[in-house]
Amino acid sequence: MEDTYPLLRVWVGHGATVGSGTRGIAAIMTVARMLLVLMLVVLGLGLRAEAGGRVYTANMESGTISVIDPDSMKVIATIDPLGHRTHGLLLSPDQSKLFATNMHNGTLAVVDIASGEVIGTIPTGKMAHSAAVTPDGKQVWVVNGAEEFLTVVDVSLLKVVGRVPLGQIIGAGYIRFSPDGMRAFVTRPTLGAVSVIDVPSKRVVATVEVGKRPTFIQVTSDGRKVWGTDTGGDEIYALDVANSTLLGKLTVGRGPNHLAIVGNTLYVTLGETNEVAVVGDADGQVSVKGRIKVGGRPSGIWPSPDGKRLYVAGEGTNDLHVIDIALQKVVGTVPVGRRPVAVVTAR
Repeated sequence: MEDTYPLLRVWVGHGATVGSGTRGIAAIMTVARMLLVLMLVVLGLGLRAEAGGRVYTANMESGTISVIDPDSMKVIATIDPLGHRTHGLLLSPDQSKLFATNMHNGTLAVVDIASGEVIGTIPTGKMAHSAAVTPDGKQVWVVNGAEEFLTVVDVSLLKVVGRVPLGQIIGAGYIRFSPDGMRAFVTRPTLGAVSVIDVPSKRVVATVEVGKRPTFIQVTSDGRKVWGTDTGGDEIYALDVANSTLLGKLTVGRGPNHLAIVGNTLYVTLGETNEVAVVGDADGQVSVKGRIKVGGRPSGIWPSPDGKRLYVAGEGTNDLHVIDIALQKVVGTVPVGRRPVAVVTAR
């Protein structure tokens, strides 16, 4: 398989007269001060508007969720998800709820965003590793790494309403839905494959071999491609959703972990080289266009709502790295809980 292959783009006035002499100079100084103050105010408001919202990290060893203000780059609250080895994080489409998986307890914690309080803990199965919410916000599907099924949770009822049989234990897999909510994609590390599930029937309709230990995936906004990382090797891969086929692979570096899509660029955390690989296309070919040093065994990664920043969980250094996408470098670091492995952002 070649290391490059075609990439479908995700997305594709009037002046004032001032007198001369001492009074003129004083007037000029006054106007200059006013303009400076106005500029600083506008700049300050602009900076806040550029970031805004909240950033959340799942701290696996602490068993906590850190809440970060991206403007001040400080932790402003810590949430106890009432479990241990907190791992996966996701927001409801309306961003009113935050869901967190607790691997040790086998539970899904539900946090009310407005109050920051846990409003429910739902047993889902052994080693609840990751989860995804349906695009309509009605259900959360949980990957239980030590079970032979996915657990379906009703968001309004906060209880389990079904299961999706997988036939065997899949390990620490990951799940994402297509934008239309008709397909779910589940990585199966024990098989080196990704399964495609028909959501209405809750049935596996295809399984595609992709690598040694595929874990994390993202679906493009048009629903035509799935990008994933082979955490057991050094490659990422792309699947064609329409045909459930492997399009190709690309070597990015050792220990590819989580990934994020911003525009037509893919960002991949590399846990063994302490970098974020920047993957883009030129003349229809995919390749690594750059690398951003981050340190700290980078794990989870998520873009800011405006697409100007990337937030990277430093699993080995217990912090959150803030990357300016335009500058392609880290512009801030925020201490969080022990072993942060996942991150999401809210508007």
